[in-house]
Amino acid sequence: MKNNINKIILIFLLFGIASCQKEDAIIPEQEVIQHTEDIKVITNFDDLDVSKSSFQSIICSFQPIPTGFRVVGYLYDYPGCPNYPPFFLGIYNAALIEPIGLPRISRAGAGCEDNYCIWIVGSDFEEDAYVDIRTTSGSAIIGTYRGSNRVQYVNDQGQDVITLRLESALERNEFASRGLRIWVVNPEARKWGDGRTVRRPRDSGDGGPIEPPCNPICP
Repeated sequence: MKNNINKIILIFLLFGIASCQKEDAIIPEQEVIQHTEDIKVITNFDDLDVSKSSFQSIICSFQPIPTGFRVVGYLYDYPGCPNYPPFFLGIYNAALIEPIGLPRISRAGAGCEDNYCIWIVGSDFEEDAYVDIRTTSGSAIIGTYRGSNRVQYVNDQGQDVITLRLESALERNEFASRGLRIWVVNPEARKWGDGRTVRRPRDSGDGGPIEPPCNPICP
């Protein structure tokens, strides 16, 4: 009789342990939804510098995602956060987040036959987005391109594109020497990004530009 009771107790204990393991393996619904989006996994922290943007920041996996923010990348074994559960998606101990409505620049460069145009490719640009330009050493805006002063469209790959031709002598001189910092501004969301530097290519020996006319086509 005693042996039968012990067997029954043992069965209940094993059943309870199995139930707990199943519960712990469940990933919250919010994290499952985020994993289906186009989110990058970041493993190289040397190139990660959130100080370059006043909007992007890092949160640890035990912290909730703030309202109005979205995950743009998960960090694996990030040294600035505890490396124990709970993890994002059961794996990542940190996440890179940014406010919803923030324009994102994927690449930018010089273009047009004289290389005094700038092209910008990215995502989440509002229809009336505009471009602010600063020098590499100052905080003052030296040029703003909006409306008919810039061309904006969506390319065949579904990416947002803005192109513009630099107007002032100051902008052109800085562009040809030290380069210019560019921001795409979403006026409705009141967000901007990302402050990268774009520089005009050096002229070749025969006086012509090194690079061919830009693609996408500049105005």
